[in-house]
Amino acid sequence: MNSVARLSRPDTPTAGHATHDTGIADKLSARIGQRPYAMWFERSAKLQFEPTRDAVRVAVPNRFVADWIERHFERDVAAAAGESVGRDVQVEIDIDPAAFSRQDSVASAGVTSAPSANEAATGEQATRKRRRRPVDTAALLARRGLRHRLEQFVVGPSNELAHAACCRLADEAVEGKRTHSPLFLHGGCGLGKTHLLQGACRRVLEQMPDAGVLYLTGEQFTNDYITAVRTGKLDDFRRRMRSLELLALDDLHFLANKSSTQQEFLHSFDQIDLGGARVVLASDSHPRLIDKFSEQLVSRCVQGLVVQVNRPDGDTRRKLVAAMARRRGLILEPVAEAILAAQIGTDGSVREIEGLLTKLHALITLAGDHEATAQPVGRHWVDRLIHGENHSTTRRRVHYEHIVAVVTQELGVTEAQLAGRGRHSQVVLARAVLIRLCRELTTMSFPEIARAMGKSNHSTVITADQRLKRQIDGGLTARLAGHDDAMPLTDLLERLRRSVTRT
Repeated sequence: MNSVARLSRPDTPTAGHATHDTGIADKLSARIGQRPYAMWFERSAKLQFEPTRDAVRVAVPNRFVADWIERHFERDVAAAAGESVGRDVQVEIDIDPAAFSRQDSVASAGVTSAPSANEAATGEQATRKRRRRPVDTAALLARRGLRHRLEQFVVGPSNELAHAACCRLADEAVEGKRTHSPLFLHGGCGLGKTHLLQGACRRVLEQMPDAGVLYLTGEQFTNDYITAVRTGKLDDFRRRMRSLELLALDDLHFLANKSSTQQEFLHSFDQIDLGGARVVLASDSHPRLIDKFSEQLVSRCVQGLVVQVNRPDGDTRRKLVAAMARRRGLILEPVAEAILAAQIGTDGSVREIEGLLTKLHALITLAGDHEATAQPVGRHWVDRLIHGENHSTTRRRVHYEHIVAVVTQELGVTEAQLAGRGRHSQVVLARAVLIRLCRELTTMSFPEIARAMGKSNHSTVITADQRLKRQIDGGLTARLAGHDDAMPLTDLLERLRRSVTRT
């Protein structure tokens, strides 16, 4: 087996080997930074320079280190070596556990030249080359729940910087380039932050299916951390978090007022950054405005690029209407696009556009006009939709107190339980249903709903609504008070919706 020296600068040339002082270690450390160099090369890699082949062989103990160095540092190793020897150099990364299990006799470890021909042949036979397993990318993306693509994001003045930053972060992750980290996106609900985070993760995985990429919400991070503590698997949790190349954490505000979870995330954050990986975060507020966030975590969040995602302007709303309609199989005439965009208004969000288009599609489909879905939708259908919307709005105004009364009666909970901190499943469901009905049937915003419910932070209200959506998508069921049979959450919501608007 070849004697492979650790990567460092030789003091003097070795007889029979390269006659020039390469200085690769110093140049590599200067290129990638001392901390990543110490983490990935001082302890986890050994390097040989072979002048007869103009190649640098990087020996590593396992596949994980090999993959990481290849993706993140291969170009830097080649550039450092090329600069040292004055010509282009190839990089060969080999998995060689034996090189790390024996005691090397090299007292002053250096970048050595090639061994004899016999030694080289023996070493090449013993070195195990990496073999990549084929990956079903489509199945991988489906398992991760990454539905959104950056290419489908509708860009306008309100979000173009956020979109460009996510594209750059994803592309540089694929190319192995260094970038500013973290990227922090903030803005109101329904403005596309989740789309951007998932799109960045998806772009990386489409080009590198075996990359360490993870998208999760603040709630999922918290739940996984608590479960790891309770089950004694905290080391596994930390290993999973800290071996990533890209971490995308949505709804970071969920960590507010959770000091131990914030501390754990901060530790993971530091370790990920130490390894040169990327972090992209999203929240409904600027880091400095999130209640009960530690100063350390705020400082780390604002260390990189902080970008606000604003509400779409008129032109962007119109492009959103057209794009989202096409995804539903509807082609809108220009006048229909303009009317719908105006109907959303300056305070509108992507979710409100989606809601209007859902109703428009249902209106056309339920009318039995199959030809209408096969040709551009004109002003006639949009006027019918808006007339119905205005009629239902002016017919009866729904008040928060009335929705509370219906929800408590139908689900068998009390108003005190709704306003309390109890976590009984029926009470948690009732709160989420109340929030959803308030968003659908009133003009209340999430902060207004939170204040009405006596909550100091509206992030908990947003989280409850998002959790209910996931439960609906997952086909979960629930029971009404006095009923033995469970019904799908979609049916339960529709029943409560009718009760609220009927009484």
